[in-house]
Amino acid sequence: MTFPLADFPLMAFIATPLVVAVAYVVFGITGFGATVIIVPLLAQLLPVKFLVPLCVVLDLAAFILLRAKSSSKRDRAEVRWLVPFMLLGILAGAVTLARAPERWLLLGLGVFVTGYAVLSLTAFRVHTGTIARGWGALIGVVGGVSSSLFGIGGPLYAIYVSRRVADAGTMRATMSVLILISGLIRFVMFVASGLLLSMDIFAAWLLLLPACWAAPTWA
Repeated sequence: MTFPLADFPLMAFIATPLVVAVAYVVFGITGFGATVIIVPLLAQLLPVKFLVPLCVVLDLAAFILLRAKSSSKRDRAEVRWLVPFMLLGILAGAVTLARAPERWLLLGLGVFVTGYAVLSLTAFRVHTGTIARGWGALIGVVGGVSSSLFGIGGPLYAIYVSRRVADAGTMRATMSVLILISGLIRFVMFVASGLLLSMDIFAAWLLLLPACWAAPTWA
């Protein structure tokens, strides 16, 4: 599967480095969230099947720089509980991403982002106490699917982890580990499905790597 860079509009070459830089400043602060910015904005200019695999390799490069700070404080029990369900969701999402038409991916992205925005706005008015661990199964699967399809699984994992882990440092470390594991699994899935076997994505990754690595140092 190829996406010739020469076929992309001029605006894509102007907007992409700027959006990536802003996204990885956020990544440097929170430990996740870059693709929440990159995919919805740049999907207006670039194919979703190009953006999502590209974000996976950019995220992994950013983690090499940040080294998931304070990872020793992660909640291992929550990580062990979520990962199998994440794996199921990522597998289903990767198969769908490889086969679905671009127009349906854009429609799904729009629905997902709208739904998440509504959830975020209403979250200020709902109870914020601890939730049962069983919710992790649903959130793990849904987050895995959305991370494969749109690169946006971190916010869903954050909803669960924030309601299970009280300490802010432990929550951030747990999120960093979950996003790293998710990225590694998706990398393997996307290579196996052929989505990452593209010199165009590799070239874009090299061009954007300076913004990806420099931006977190500004945070």
